[in-house]
Amino acid sequence: MEKEIRYYSDEVRDDFAGTKINVQPLPKGFKFHSMNPLVVIRRFIVYRIIATPVVHIYMKLIRGVKYVNKKCLKGYKNQGAFIYGNHTTFVCDAFNPTVLAFPRPAKTMVSEDSTSIKGLRWLLMDAGALPIPSGLHLMPDFNREIERAIAKKLWIAIYPEAHIWPYYTGVRNFPAVSFRYPVKLGAPVFSYTLCYTKRKFFKKPKITVYVDGPFFADKSLPLKQAQQKLRDEVYAAMKARADEHSDYEYKYSYVYKPKDSKSDWPAHMRQLSQ
Repeated sequence: MEKEIRYYSDEVRDDFAGTKINVQPLPKGFKFHSMNPLVVIRRFIVYRIIATPVVHIYMKLIRGVKYVNKKCLKGYKNQGAFIYGNHTTFVCDAFNPTVLAFPRPAKTMVSEDSTSIKGLRWLLMDAGALPIPSGLHLMPDFNREIERAIAKKLWIAIYPEAHIWPYYTGVRNFPAVSFRYPVKLGAPVFSYTLCYTKRKFFKKPKITVYVDGPFFADKSLPLKQAQQKLRDEVYAAMKARADEHSDYEYKYSYVYKPKDSKSDWPAHMRQLSQ
């Protein structure tokens, strides 16, 4: 199968999701968590009765995802924790936190475009989506929701690469900013690395998820240094897994091209980079 070449210049900012969603910023006064009894009941039905079994059936029976080293999670399901993963799929990245956190509920940090689809925001929120607000006025409430979730022993999934690169086989460079949360809250951190290998009888690659951890913040260091060290440890674990186990390019080949060469990029790539 001939692969499409995708050019990139910035591992942190370039986005290949291609969803073309009209992003709607979260409204003023947006509630990240509701204790309305009807919402609580609805949330339980959506997450526990519908989403959880569907996720497990899809990931294990339909998609055949294999999980390696899940035993490292044992003993930490009685507390809140953070999970960091590489961002290379739409469905699996949405479902993996539910599988890894089980039986604890999981919340997944998502961009505002994920909750901008008209009529679906409530459903995604009930299923565990935690939208990152673009408006600074909502950040205090967002941060309080993270603190509440960890205190209630929920697990929070973060994709530090931020943007989806479908079927990308490596681990992209990512900043340390999101590691401020586990450092401040003293919560354990785990990483998962989704890797692709070729299968004999199917075009789509085999997916194996490698889990590593726990990682803990170095309390002897100042905040900034502690979060950078924690980030480096997680990045090293994820990169080692990808370098060793993810070796099959499916559909796309990602090629680096400096910014000053944008004039000869394909038209769709020039649009994505703007």
